Amino acid sequence: MFKVAKHIFGGPDTSKKLRCLKEYLQAFSIALQNQQFACIYIDAFAGSGTRTEVRPGLPLFGPDFAEPEEITTPGSARLAIQIEPPLHSIVLIEQDTSRFSELQTLVDEYPDRKIIVRNGDANKLVQRLCTNTPWRGSEVVGRGIRGVVFLDPYGMEVTWQTVEAIAKTEALDCWYFFPLSGLYRNAPHDPAKLDLGKQASLDRVLGASDWRSRWYNHEIAPEDIFETKGQAVRRADVNAIEAYVKGRLQTAFKGAVLDPVRLHHKNGAPLASLFFAVSNTSPAAVKLATKMASHILSSGRSSHKRSR
Repeated sequence: MFKVAKHIFGGPDTSKKLRCLKEYLQAFSIALQNQQFACIYIDAFAGSGTRTEVRPGLPLFGPDFAEPEEITTPGSARLAIQIEPPLHSIVLIEQDTSRFSELQTLVDEYPDRKIIVRNGDANKLVQRLCTNTPWRGSEVVGRGIRGVVFLDPYGMEVTWQTVEAIAKTEALDCWYFFPLSGLYRNAPHDPAKLDLGKQASLDRVLGASDWRSRWYNHEIAPEDIFETKGQAVRRADVNAIEAYVKGRLQTAFKGAVLDPVRLHHKNGAPLASLFFAVSNTSPAAVKLATKMASHILSSGRSSHKRSR
């Protein structure tokens, strides 16, 4: 018997992230429906198309009978597919084979939508798509192309080369669920734990090496990390690290990078920062995109304050 691959993750803050994406895609689709552009959506880590959240059961017959409940809701892929007016093309990327199989069923489930599903490394596929797509139009395509890309990695998978490729299109708006918790794990307070692998991971994701001097009170070089462990201590807190990430994104995205919404684990620890960036440098495009996204992000911050 065929077993459906469940994608179990998330909580209230995951719902908030998806709500921001859905609201922006809806506004984006409406705003561009009468423009001379084809509109696409790229989901670099699409998962299975749905998400399953495990919630505590109600102890109606006592605590021993309170079995956890599994609640299945649409993931980012399904939310994008269900947008009206529909986007012209939806590109779903997933490396995990079981989740990819689930994504493939969406093509038959929504025959009126143009859904392109790819199995493989998100960095390679997104970079290839960004490089090869005729964003400004061509003899074959005719009109130009505009779109939204969603980067929701499972960890520290997104390389800086992918970020740069997206920014260079000058046609994509980017929602990036940046993994703060991953930075924390790879940039410990104790530099004795900052091995070469963690340093390489940070360099790869951030596209720079100056975090060593910006985050620590003694500049750390890969070759002397163990010699300076008694001197260097991470001085940067979560606010400073988040600000550094925003600054890095601003070096790539010439349109705009908005202040993020910070989301948290269930225990209150920082999980990730939801950034919005505009690659298009047209003043009109920047104004429209940031107006829509600013409203959505402001609502996200307000709801977060109420829920805590």
